[in-house]
Amino acid sequence: MNPVQPLKDYQVLITRGKGQADGLKESIEKNGGTPLLVPLLEFTLPDHMEDVQQRLEELLTYDWIILTSQNGVDFFFKLLGNQPLKLPKIAVIGSKTEAALKRHGYKADFVPAQFVAEGFVAEFNTLLDPGSRVLLAKGNLARAVIAEAINEAGASCDEVIIYHTVLPRSSEKKLVQLIKNHEIDIMTFTSSSTVNHFLQIMKRHELDTYIDRIIIACIGPIAAKTAEKHGLSVDVCPDVYTTDAMVAELIRFILKRSKKGGTLK
Repeated sequence: MNPVQPLKDYQVLITRGKGQADGLKESIEKNGGTPLLVPLLEFTLPDHMEDVQQRLEELLTYDWIILTSQNGVDFFFKLLGNQPLKLPKIAVIGSKTEAALKRHGYKADFVPAQFVAEGFVAEFNTLLDPGSRVLLAKGNLARAVIAEAINEAGASCDEVIIYHTVLPRSSEKKLVQLIKNHEIDIMTFTSSSTVNHFLQIMKRHELDTYIDRIIIACIGPIAAKTAEKHGLSVDVCPDVYTTDAMVAELIRFILKRSKKGGTLK
């Protein structure tokens, strides 16, 4: 195997939402792989906006706003109308979320060392006083870990759903065809939502026997846990929860297996 292009001859499924897959696509191509873009996530505004409008009107009554993803940042400022405003302190999870916030002209007041909810609250709660008011702006599929931990610590955390995550209809047919034609060597998952949508498709079309030899890479432990809970065998999960780290770990996995004379699973 050419060490300069360790992913040569590998076809790699990217399930990330449309418009957010460029970095992962470029990383795969740079290492010789062929990216297959089949977004399993699509993002929309909530059907009912009453709660969102109320929380936005009360923004300045909060001490902190928490944004947990690039989507959360983009939808938050879309709802604000992209007008420059004085806002409460802002906490984000992840370097990509921090970068998205900077694009909107704001600097994060807190970024945790660990890019998962459990690690976030362990650090973030030390910044709160009893009675501190926090607004968590999130998607409809986000877990309740953050709000529960903040409330248990004696502060007050309100949650508001500012976007919904759905499965794009056009992706299902394309994914089924790729799997049945054995055109996928590696599948990458960047969230539990991508895993869950994949599992829905797999169940509807009885694809279990088609994926035994496919390498599965997850961006972090939450996505990996979701996959393993439903019987998927996760081969790659990096210690740093970014797409670059996932690709680097994937390459290490492939090179190590190649030295042992292995092939696809």
